[in-house]
Amino acid sequence: MPTPRRRGWTRPGAAEVGGVRIIQLSDIHVWRYAFNPFRLFNKRAVGMAELVMGRARKFRLERLRAVVDQVLGLKPDHILITGDLTTTALPDEFRAARAALADLLIDSGRVTVIPGNHDRYTTGSVRYRQFEEWFGVFAPQGPYPWLRPIGAETAILGLDATRSHLTATGFLPPEQLARAKALVADPATRPRRLIVACHYPVAAPPPYTTELAHKRLRNSDTAAAWLSEIGPHLYCCGHVHAAWAFIPAQVPNQLCVNSGAPLLRDPTGLRPPGFLEITLQEEDVSVIHHAWAGAEWSDRPLFQAPHFFPAASIAVNR
Repeated sequence: MPTPRRRGWTRPGAAEVGGVRIIQLSDIHVWRYAFNPFRLFNKRAVGMAELVMGRARKFRLERLRAVVDQVLGLKPDHILITGDLTTTALPDEFRAARAALADLLIDSGRVTVIPGNHDRYTTGSVRYRQFEEWFGVFAPQGPYPWLRPIGAETAILGLDATRSHLTATGFLPPEQLARAKALVADPATRPRRLIVACHYPVAAPPPYTTELAHKRLRNSDTAAAWLSEIGPHLYCCGHVHAAWAFIPAQVPNQLCVNSGAPLLRDPTGLRPPGFLEITLQEEDVSVIHHAWAGAEWSDRPLFQAPHFFPAASIAVNR
């Protein structure tokens, strides 16, 4: 693995003045061809066929260096990657993703990474804990869920709904959901600003509801009912390759944000590839989409909410 260049992580950020600025990346989908027949006696054969038939052209790996440089230039307080770093969970894909993102991964205390369904693509990748081998250091040790503070008043609740399955659907195991409920059940100890990180959305805005339906979180109704009870929170997800920031009708206390896919080839102009800059300042939330417009970066405000975390409805965990 190349030695990472140390740059871009020196300027004090929003966390020192009562807030935190987060970059969210998702669905990078580093891919590698594999024609070894011993690696293709499983679901990976489908993935390789998709790559050969055109999926490789949809994710432009040559742009990844530009994405890394753009994130470094923003000097965030924390980076959150919400899964699908790979395409078929090959060791070579994990190795390449870790190397390509090395400049963003210098300080594990300022980076959180959770898996996506493509990072658990086969039973072998789950059995041999490929994701944990390459990216496990960027999350608390032990099983999901976990609660990770990233500032005096902000914490990430990590959920893992991925599974090795013939379809792209996800499922939050009941025991994991029960532990997650317990972690944030007490308003007196709940983080002031809670970020729930899960690769799977519980809902999508109208342009993407049909797309989400065939690769949904299978127990999304149960998850949504619980999330509706925990107070104002951000829900950072991926899975659908489109950037959004909206409040779902099913979870009216949630701001659901999806950063889209930063390397996506978008000939239609309807899904510009990029990532999100999320700023939590006292009670306020703002979300900016940094999008690659074909020759340069553009910034598009997606959401701004003063008093999203009203002080009267939350307790500060100090």
